Amino acid sequence: MSIYRVSTATSYDATISRINQRTAELTAMQEKLAAGKRVLRASDDPVAATLAERESNRLMRTEADLRALERSRSGLVQAESTIGQMGEVLARFKELLVQGGNASLSTSDRQSIAQEMRGLREQLLNLANTQDAEGNALLGGLGVTNVLGKPFADVYGPNTGVVFQAISGQAAPTETGLPNRVDGRFALMRVPTGDGSFEVEHVSGSVLVKGVTIRDMDALIATGFYDDPPANVDFSVQVNWDGAEATLDVFRSDATVPIRSFPLGAALPGQTLNLRQALGASSIAVGDDVPLPIIDYGFDIELDGSVTFPAAVTTDPIARIDLKPSQPGDLFATLQRAIDALEAGGSSTRLTQELGRVHQEMQTGQDRLLLVRGRLGELLRRADSIEGLLQDRSVAGQKELSNLTDLDLVKGISDFQTQQLGLQAALQSYAQVQRLSLFQYIA
Repeated sequence: MSIYRVSTATSYDATISRINQRTAELTAMQEKLAAGKRVLRASDDPVAATLAERESNRLMRTEADLRALERSRSGLVQAESTIGQMGEVLARFKELLVQGGNASLSTSDRQSIAQEMRGLREQLLNLANTQDAEGNALLGGLGVTNVLGKPFADVYGPNTGVVFQAISGQAAPTETGLPNRVDGRFALMRVPTGDGSFEVEHVSGSVLVKGVTIRDMDALIATGFYDDPPANVDFSVQVNWDGAEATLDVFRSDATVPIRSFPLGAALPGQTLNLRQALGASSIAVGDDVPLPIIDYGFDIELDGSVTFPAAVTTDPIARIDLKPSQPGDLFATLQRAIDALEAGGSSTRLTQELGRVHQEMQTGQDRLLLVRGRLGELLRRADSIEGLLQDRSVAGQKELSNLTDLDLVKGISDFQTQQLGLQAALQSYAQVQRLSLFQYIA
Protein backbone atom coordinates (compact mmCIF):
# COMPACT_ATOMS: atom_id res chain seq x y z
CA MET A 1 0.00 0.00 0.00
CA SER A 2 1.32 3.40 -0.98
CA ILE A 3 1.37 6.15 1.57
CA TYR A 4 1.02 9.78 0.46
CA ARG A 5 1.94 12.65 2.65
CA VAL A 6 -0.60 15.45 2.59
CA SER A 7 0.85 18.57 4.12
CA THR A 8 -1.13 21.36 5.64
CA ALA A 9 0.40 23.85 3.17
CA THR A 10 -0.92 21.88 0.17
CA SER A 11 -4.41 21.87 1.59
CA TYR A 12 -4.18 25.58 2.27
CA ASP A 13 -2.94 26.31 -1.28
CA ALA A 14 -5.80 24.31 -2.83
CA THR A 15 -8.32 26.12 -0.69
CA ILE A 16 -6.89 29.54 -1.55
CA SER A 17 -6.96 28.59 -5.25
CA ARG A 18 -10.64 27.67 -5.10
CA ILE A 19 -11.45 30.85 -3.19
CA ASN A 20 -9.65 32.93 -5.84
CA GLN A 21 -11.53 31.08 -8.57
CA ARG A 22 -14.85 31.77 -6.89
CA THR A 23 -13.85 35.42 -6.49
CA ALA A 24 -13.00 35.68 -10.21
CA GLU A 25 -16.31 34.07 -11.19
CA LEU A 26 -18.17 36.46 -8.90
CA THR A 27 -16.31 39.44 -10.40
CA ALA A 28 -17.10 38.28 -13.96
CA MET A 29 -20.75 37.86 -13.08
CA GLN A 30 -20.74 41.32 -11.52
CA GLU A 31 -19.30 42.76 -14.77
CA LYS A 32 -22.00 41.02 -16.82
CA LEU A 33 -24.71 42.33 -14.51
CA ALA A 34 -23.34 45.86 -14.77
CA ALA A 35 -23.20 45.66 -18.61
CA GLY A 36 -26.40 43.64 -18.97
CA LYS A 37 -24.55 41.32 -21.34
CA ARG A 38 -24.09 37.60 -21.23
CA VAL A 39 -21.16 37.67 -23.66
CA LEU A 40 -18.53 40.29 -22.96
CA ARG A 41 -15.57 38.44 -24.42
CA ALA A 42 -15.23 35.86 -27.15
CA SER A 43 -14.14 33.36 -24.50
CA ASP A 44 -17.51 33.65 -22.78
CA ASP A 45 -19.30 31.98 -25.73
CA PRO A 46 -17.27 31.66 -28.96
CA VAL A 47 -20.24 30.71 -31.15
CA ALA A 48 -22.48 33.48 -29.83
CA ALA A 49 -19.63 35.99 -30.08
CA THR A 50 -19.06 35.11 -33.76
CA LEU A 51 -22.75 35.39 -34.62
CA ALA A 52 -23.02 38.65 -32.65
CA GLU A 53 -20.08 40.14 -34.57
CA ARG A 54 -21.76 39.33 -37.87
CA GLU A 55 -25.06 40.78 -36.69
CA SER A 56 -23.29 43.93 -35.48
CA ASN A 57 -21.81 44.41 -38.97
CA ARG A 58 -25.26 44.07 -40.49
CA LEU A 59 -26.63 46.67 -38.10
CA MET A 60 -23.81 49.07 -38.95
CA ARG A 61 -24.54 48.63 -42.66
CA THR A 62 -28.25 49.24 -42.06
CA GLU A 63 -27.49 52.41 -40.11
CA ALA A 64 -25.24 53.59 -42.96
CA ASP A 65 -28.04 52.91 -45.46
CA LEU A 66 -30.45 54.94 -43.33
CA ARG A 67 -28.02 57.89 -43.23
CA ALA A 68 -27.50 57.70 -47.00
CA LEU A 69 -31.26 57.50 -47.54
CA GLU A 70 -31.84 60.58 -45.42
CA ARG A 71 -29.19 62.42 -47.44
CA SER A 72 -30.88 61.39 -50.70
CA ARG A 73 -34.28 62.38 -49.34
CA SER A 74 -32.97 65.83 -48.47
CA GLY A 75 -31.63 66.28 -52.00
CA LEU A 76 -34.85 65.05 -53.58
CA VAL A 77 -36.97 67.39 -51.45
CA GLN A 78 -34.80 70.33 -52.43
CA ALA A 79 -34.87 69.30 -56.10
CA GLU A 80 -38.67 68.99 -56.01
CA SER A 81 -38.93 72.45 -54.49
CA THR A 82 -36.59 73.86 -57.14
CA ILE A 83 -38.64 72.33 -59.96
CA GLY A 84 -41.73 73.88 -58.41
CA GLN A 85 -40.08 77.32 -58.40
CA MET A 86 -39.16 76.81 -62.07
CA GLY A 87 -42.81 76.21 -62.82
CA GLU A 88 -43.72 79.49 -61.14
CA VAL A 89 -41.09 81.33 -63.20
CA LEU A 90 -42.45 79.84 -66.43
CA ALA A 91 -46.01 80.71 -65.43
CA ARG A 92 -44.99 84.35 -65.01
CA PHE A 93 -43.12 84.22 -68.31
CA LYS A 94 -46.30 82.97 -70.01
CA GLU A 95 -48.27 85.89 -68.60
CA LEU A 96 -45.73 88.30 -70.09
CA LEU A 97 -45.83 86.34 -73.34
CA VAL A 98 -49.56 86.87 -73.69
CA GLN A 99 -49.20 90.51 -72.67
CA GLY A 100 -46.43 91.08 -75.21
CA GLY A 101 -48.59 89.76 -78.02
CA ASN A 102 -51.09 92.60 -77.55
CA ALA A 103 -51.12 94.55 -80.83
CA SER A 104 -51.88 97.82 -79.01
CA LEU A 105 -48.52 97.90 -77.21
CA SER A 106 -45.84 100.32 -78.27
CA THR A 107 -42.22 99.44 -78.99
CA SER A 108 -41.09 100.74 -75.60
CA ASP A 109 -43.77 98.66 -73.87
CA ARG A 110 -42.50 95.51 -75.56
CA GLN A 111 -38.94 96.44 -74.63
CA SER A 112 -39.94 96.67 -70.97
CA ILE A 113 -41.68 93.30 -71.14
CA ALA A 114 -38.60 91.81 -72.82
CA GLN A 115 -36.39 93.10 -70.00
CA GLU A 116 -38.53 91.38 -67.37
CA MET A 117 -38.50 88.22 -69.48
CA ARG A 118 -34.71 88.37 -69.58
CA GLY A 119 -34.64 88.55 -65.80
CA LEU A 120 -36.95 85.53 -65.55
CA ARG A 121 -34.69 83.58 -67.90
CA GLU A 122 -31.70 84.38 -65.69
CA GLN A 123 -33.70 83.32 -62.65
CA LEU A 124 -34.53 80.03 -64.34
CA LEU A 125 -30.83 79.52 -65.08
CA ASN A 126 -29.90 80.19 -61.45
CA LEU A 127 -32.52 77.70 -60.28
CA ALA A 128 -31.14 75.12 -62.70
CA ASN A 129 -27.71 75.53 -61.05
CA THR A 130 -29.03 75.15 -57.49
CA GLN A 131 -26.71 73.18 -55.21
CA ASP A 132 -27.38 71.32 -51.99
CA ALA A 133 -25.62 71.90 -48.67
CA GLU A 134 -22.68 69.77 -49.81
CA GLY A 135 -22.18 71.70 -53.04
CA ASN A 136 -23.68 69.08 -55.37
CA ALA A 137 -25.78 70.37 -58.26
CA LEU A 138 -29.35 69.12 -57.88
CA LEU A 139 -29.79 68.94 -61.67
CA GLY A 140 -26.27 67.65 -62.29
CA GLY A 141 -27.25 64.25 -63.66
CA LEU A 142 -24.45 61.73 -63.17
CA GLY A 143 -21.81 64.34 -62.47
CA VAL A 144 -20.90 67.92 -63.37
CA THR A 145 -17.94 68.47 -65.70
CA ASN A 146 -17.82 72.20 -65.06
CA VAL A 147 -15.05 73.15 -62.61
CA LEU A 148 -17.45 75.54 -60.88
CA GLY A 149 -19.87 72.71 -60.18
CA LYS A 150 -22.66 74.29 -62.25
CA PRO A 151 -24.29 72.06 -64.86
CA PHE A 152 -25.74 74.93 -66.94
CA ALA A 153 -23.63 77.71 -68.41
CA ASP A 154 -24.71 80.66 -70.57
CA VAL A 155 -22.06 81.01 -73.28
CA TYR A 156 -21.55 83.91 -75.67
CA GLY A 157 -20.06 84.11 -79.13
CA PRO A 158 -20.87 82.23 -82.36
CA ASN A 159 -22.81 79.56 -80.45
CA THR A 160 -24.69 81.74 -78.00
CA GLY A 161 -26.97 79.92 -75.60
CA VAL A 162 -27.08 77.66 -72.58
CA VAL A 163 -25.02 74.47 -72.65
CA PHE A 164 -25.27 71.47 -70.35
CA GLN A 165 -21.87 70.78 -68.80
CA ALA A 166 -22.58 67.53 -67.00
CA ILE A 167 -23.06 63.84 -67.68
CA SER A 168 -26.61 63.17 -68.77
CA GLY A 169 -28.56 60.52 -66.93
CA GLN A 170 -29.75 59.69 -63.45
CA ALA A 171 -28.60 57.00 -61.06
CA ALA A 172 -31.01 54.10 -60.79
CA PRO A 173 -32.67 53.52 -57.42
CA THR A 174 -31.66 50.41 -55.54
CA GLU A 175 -33.30 48.29 -52.86
CA THR A 176 -31.97 50.53 -50.11
CA GLY A 177 -30.88 53.71 -51.90
CA LEU A 178 -32.16 56.50 -54.13
CA PRO A 179 -30.49 59.03 -56.44
CA ASN A 180 -30.03 62.50 -55.00
CA ARG A 181 -29.62 64.34 -58.32
CA VAL A 182 -31.86 64.91 -61.33
CA ASP A 183 -31.00 64.62 -65.02
CA GLY A 184 -30.99 68.30 -65.97
CA ARG A 185 -30.64 67.56 -69.67
CA PHE A 186 -33.90 65.61 -69.71
CA ALA A 187 -35.68 68.24 -67.63
CA LEU A 188 -34.62 71.36 -69.54
CA MET A 189 -32.54 70.49 -72.61
CA ARG A 190 -34.58 67.79 -74.37
CA VAL A 191 -37.82 69.67 -74.92
CA PRO A 192 -39.22 68.98 -78.44
CA THR A 193 -39.53 72.03 -80.65
CA GLY A 194 -42.81 72.96 -82.26
CA ASP A 195 -45.70 70.65 -81.54
CA GLY A 196 -43.57 67.53 -81.25
CA SER A 197 -44.05 66.59 -84.92
CA PHE A 198 -43.27 69.82 -86.78
CA GLU A 199 -41.94 73.22 -85.96
CA VAL A 200 -43.28 76.14 -87.98
CA GLU A 201 -40.78 78.81 -89.01
CA HIS A 202 -42.14 82.01 -90.55
CA VAL A 203 -40.04 83.04 -93.52
CA SER A 204 -41.87 85.81 -95.32
CA GLY A 205 -45.20 87.47 -95.86
CA SER A 206 -48.22 87.97 -93.66
CA VAL A 207 -49.20 84.40 -92.90
CA LEU A 208 -50.28 83.12 -89.52
CA VAL A 209 -50.31 79.36 -88.87
CA LYS A 210 -52.19 78.41 -85.73
CA GLY A 211 -51.67 74.68 -85.85
CA VAL A 212 -50.00 71.95 -87.87
CA THR A 213 -50.92 68.38 -87.02
CA ILE A 214 -49.46 65.31 -88.66
CA ARG A 215 -51.72 62.31 -89.15
CA ASP A 216 -51.24 58.65 -90.02
CA MET A 217 -47.52 58.61 -89.13
CA ASP A 218 -47.42 54.81 -88.82
CA ALA A 219 -48.65 54.29 -92.38
CA LEU A 220 -46.17 56.88 -93.61
CA ILE A 221 -43.21 55.18 -91.90
CA ALA A 222 -44.31 51.81 -93.27
CA THR A 223 -44.07 53.13 -96.84
CA GLY A 224 -40.55 54.40 -96.25
CA PHE A 225 -41.54 57.96 -97.13
CA TYR A 226 -40.69 59.27 -93.70
CA ASP A 227 -38.02 58.47 -91.15
CA ASP A 228 -38.66 57.58 -87.54
CA PRO A 229 -37.62 59.71 -85.80
CA PRO A 230 -38.08 62.50 -88.40
CA ALA A 231 -34.84 63.48 -90.09
CA ASN A 232 -33.94 65.60 -93.12
CA VAL A 233 -37.52 65.89 -94.37
CA ASP A 234 -38.33 69.60 -94.46
CA PHE A 235 -41.30 71.16 -96.18
CA SER A 236 -42.05 74.63 -97.41
CA VAL A 237 -45.59 75.95 -97.75
CA GLN A 238 -45.97 78.93 -100.11
CA VAL A 239 -48.95 81.06 -101.04
CA ASN A 240 -48.81 82.36 -104.64
CA TRP A 241 -51.15 84.93 -106.08
CA ASP A 242 -51.62 86.38 -109.54
CA GLY A 243 -53.84 89.21 -108.43
CA ALA A 244 -57.04 87.24 -108.82
CA GLU A 245 -56.61 83.61 -107.88
CA ALA A 246 -54.37 82.22 -105.10
CA THR A 247 -52.86 78.79 -104.62
CA LEU A 248 -51.13 77.05 -101.77
CA ASP A 249 -48.08 75.06 -102.92
CA VAL A 250 -46.26 72.48 -100.84
CA PHE A 251 -42.56 71.76 -101.54
CA ARG A 252 -40.23 69.16 -100.11
CA SER A 253 -36.71 70.25 -99.25
CA ASP A 254 -35.25 67.90 -101.85
CA ALA A 255 -37.63 68.95 -104.69
CA THR A 256 -37.94 72.05 -106.88
CA VAL A 257 -41.53 71.49 -107.96
CA PRO A 258 -44.54 71.43 -105.68
CA ILE A 259 -45.61 68.08 -104.29
CA ARG A 260 -49.18 69.32 -104.19
CA SER A 261 -50.99 72.54 -105.07
CA PHE A 262 -54.31 73.57 -103.61
CA PRO A 263 -56.52 76.37 -104.98
CA LEU A 264 -57.42 78.97 -102.39
CA GLY A 265 -59.89 80.72 -104.67
CA ALA A 266 -60.26 84.34 -105.56
CA ALA A 267 -58.49 86.90 -103.41
CA LEU A 268 -58.50 90.69 -103.54
CA PRO A 269 -55.60 92.97 -102.60
CA GLY A 270 -55.45 93.45 -98.84
CA GLN A 271 -57.86 90.61 -98.17
CA THR A 272 -57.31 88.16 -95.29
CA LEU A 273 -58.13 84.57 -96.15
CA ASN A 274 -58.84 81.83 -93.63
CA LEU A 275 -56.82 78.79 -94.68
CA ARG A 276 -59.14 76.35 -92.93
CA GLN A 277 -62.13 77.58 -94.88
CA ALA A 278 -60.24 77.96 -98.15
CA LEU A 279 -58.71 74.48 -98.04
CA GLY A 280 -61.81 72.74 -96.75
CA ALA A 281 -63.45 72.16 -100.10
CA SER A 282 -60.37 71.33 -102.16
CA SER A 283 -58.33 69.07 -99.91
CA ILE A 284 -60.81 66.32 -99.20
CA ALA A 285 -60.87 63.21 -101.33
CA VAL A 286 -63.84 60.96 -102.02
CA GLY A 287 -64.29 58.46 -99.21
CA ASP A 288 -62.08 60.34 -96.70
CA ASP A 289 -63.58 60.87 -93.27
CA VAL A 290 -60.82 62.93 -91.69
CA PRO A 291 -61.48 66.42 -90.33
CA LEU A 292 -60.93 69.41 -92.60
CA PRO A 293 -58.69 70.84 -93.79
CA ILE A 294 -56.14 68.21 -94.83
CA ILE A 295 -53.09 68.57 -97.04
CA ASP A 296 -52.38 65.08 -98.36
CA TYR A 297 -49.04 64.35 -100.03
CA GLY A 298 -48.18 60.87 -98.87
CA PHE A 299 -49.42 61.59 -95.39
CA ASP A 300 -51.84 64.03 -93.87
CA ILE A 301 -51.19 67.43 -92.33
CA GLU A 302 -53.94 69.56 -90.89
CA LEU A 303 -53.22 73.24 -91.45
CA ASP A 304 -55.00 76.04 -89.67
CA GLY A 305 -54.36 79.77 -89.96
CA SER A 306 -54.80 82.80 -92.16
CA VAL A 307 -52.94 84.75 -94.85
CA THR A 308 -53.21 88.44 -95.73
CA PHE A 309 -52.66 89.46 -99.34
CA PRO A 310 -50.60 92.56 -100.15
CA ALA A 311 -52.03 95.71 -101.70
CA ALA A 312 -50.24 95.08 -105.00
CA VAL A 313 -49.56 92.00 -107.11
CA THR A 314 -46.06 90.48 -106.89
CA THR A 315 -44.38 87.63 -108.75
CA ASP A 316 -42.72 86.34 -105.57
CA PRO A 317 -44.65 84.15 -103.11
CA ILE A 318 -46.71 86.48 -100.95
CA ALA A 319 -46.17 84.26 -97.93
CA ARG A 320 -44.01 81.32 -96.96
CA ILE A 321 -43.56 79.12 -93.94
CA ASP A 322 -41.18 76.22 -93.46
CA LEU A 323 -42.24 73.02 -91.72
CA LYS A 324 -39.29 71.26 -90.15
CA PRO A 325 -39.29 68.03 -88.19
CA SER A 326 -39.38 68.66 -84.49
CA GLN A 327 -35.97 68.43 -82.85
CA PRO A 328 -34.86 68.25 -79.21
CA GLY A 329 -34.43 71.81 -78.05
CA ASP A 330 -33.72 73.52 -74.78
CA LEU A 331 -36.14 75.62 -72.80
CA PHE A 332 -33.67 78.49 -72.46
CA ALA A 333 -33.48 78.90 -76.25
CA THR A 334 -37.27 78.94 -76.40
CA LEU A 335 -37.43 81.77 -73.86
CA GLN A 336 -34.68 83.64 -75.69
CA ARG A 337 -36.66 83.51 -78.94
CA ALA A 338 -39.58 85.25 -77.25
CA ILE A 339 -37.24 87.94 -75.90
CA ASP A 340 -35.61 88.45 -79.31
CA ALA A 341 -39.00 88.62 -81.04
CA LEU A 342 -40.25 91.34 -78.70
CA GLU A 343 -37.04 93.33 -78.94
CA ALA A 344 -36.90 93.06 -82.75
CA GLY A 345 -40.49 94.19 -83.27
CA GLY A 346 -41.48 93.70 -86.93
CA SER A 347 -44.87 92.84 -88.32
CA SER A 348 -47.62 91.89 -85.93
CA THR A 349 -48.28 88.66 -87.86
CA ARG A 350 -44.69 87.53 -87.62
CA LEU A 351 -44.57 88.43 -83.92
CA THR A 352 -47.81 86.57 -83.25
CA GLN A 353 -46.49 83.53 -85.11
CA GLU A 354 -43.25 83.48 -83.12
CA LEU A 355 -44.90 84.08 -79.76
CA GLY A 356 -47.44 81.36 -80.52
CA ARG A 357 -44.62 78.93 -81.26
CA VAL A 358 -42.86 79.90 -78.03
CA HIS A 359 -46.09 79.44 -76.09
CA GLN A 360 -46.52 75.95 -77.54
CA GLU A 361 -42.96 74.92 -76.71
CA MET A 362 -43.19 76.41 -73.23
CA GLN A 363 -46.25 74.28 -72.59
CA THR A 364 -44.23 71.24 -73.62
CA GLY A 365 -41.42 72.38 -71.31
CA GLN A 366 -43.82 72.83 -68.41
CA ASP A 367 -45.22 69.37 -69.06
CA ARG A 368 -41.67 68.00 -68.94
CA LEU A 369 -41.01 69.73 -65.62
CA LEU A 370 -44.27 68.34 -64.25
CA LEU A 371 -43.15 64.89 -65.37
CA VAL A 372 -39.84 65.32 -63.55
CA ARG A 373 -41.60 66.65 -60.46
CA GLY A 374 -43.96 63.69 -60.48
CA ARG A 375 -40.99 61.36 -60.71
CA LEU A 376 -39.41 63.09 -57.72
CA GLY A 377 -42.63 62.66 -55.78
CA GLU A 378 -42.62 58.95 -56.59
CA LEU A 379 -39.01 58.69 -55.38
CA LEU A 380 -39.91 60.46 -52.13
CA ARG A 381 -42.77 58.02 -51.62
CA ARG A 382 -40.35 55.18 -52.23
CA ALA A 383 -37.98 56.76 -49.70
CA ASP A 384 -40.65 56.38 -47.02
CA SER A 385 -41.10 52.73 -47.97
CA ILE A 386 -37.36 52.05 -47.93
CA GLU A 387 -37.00 53.80 -44.58
CA GLY A 388 -39.68 51.54 -43.10
CA LEU A 389 -37.91 48.48 -44.52
CA LEU A 390 -34.54 49.51 -43.10
CA GLN A 391 -36.01 50.32 -39.70
CA ASP A 392 -37.70 46.91 -39.56
CA ARG A 393 -34.41 45.33 -40.52
CA SER A 394 -32.64 47.28 -37.79
CA VAL A 395 -35.17 46.19 -35.16
CA ALA A 396 -34.83 42.55 -36.22
CA GLY A 397 -31.04 42.79 -36.06
CA GLN A 398 -31.09 44.37 -32.61
CA LYS A 399 -33.44 41.65 -31.40
CA GLU A 400 -31.16 38.92 -32.74
CA LEU A 401 -28.11 40.60 -31.20
CA SER A 402 -29.95 40.82 -27.89
CA ASN A 403 -30.79 37.13 -28.01
CA LEU A 404 -27.14 36.29 -28.59
CA THR A 405 -25.43 38.56 -26.06
CA ASP A 406 -27.90 40.01 -23.56
CA LEU A 407 -28.09 38.64 -20.03
CA ASP A 408 -31.27 37.40 -18.39
CA LEU A 409 -31.16 39.76 -15.41
CA VAL A 410 -33.33 37.59 -13.16
CA LYS A 411 -31.17 34.55 -13.76
CA GLY A 412 -28.01 36.64 -13.55
CA ILE A 413 -28.93 38.10 -10.17
CA SER A 414 -29.82 34.65 -8.86
CA ASP A 415 -26.50 33.21 -10.02
CA PHE A 416 -24.65 36.18 -8.54
CA GLN A 417 -26.28 35.73 -5.14
CA THR A 418 -25.55 32.00 -5.22
CA GLN A 419 -21.89 32.58 -6.04
CA GLN A 420 -21.67 35.32 -3.44
CA LEU A 421 -23.12 33.01 -0.79
CA GLY A 422 -20.72 30.21 -1.77
CA LEU A 423 -17.73 32.57 -1.58
CA GLN A 424 -18.74 33.80 1.87
CA ALA A 425 -19.14 30.23 3.11
CA ALA A 426 -15.73 29.28 1.72
CA LEU A 427 -14.07 32.26 3.35
CA GLN A 428 -15.65 31.53 6.74
CA SER A 429 -14.70 27.84 6.56
CA TYR A 430 -11.14 28.69 5.63
CA ALA A 431 -10.91 31.21 8.46
CA GLN A 432 -11.91 28.45 10.95
CA VAL A 433 -9.68 25.75 9.48
CA GLN A 434 -6.50 27.83 9.20
CA ARG A 435 -6.42 28.32 13.02
CA LEU A 436 -6.26 24.53 13.68
CA SER A 437 -2.74 23.11 14.39
CA LEU A 438 -1.17 20.29 16.44
CA PHE A 439 0.18 22.71 19.03
CA GLN A 440 -3.29 24.11 19.67
CA TYR A 441 -4.62 20.55 19.98
CA ILE A 442 -1.89 19.57 22.55
CA ALA A 443 -2.50 22.74 24.49
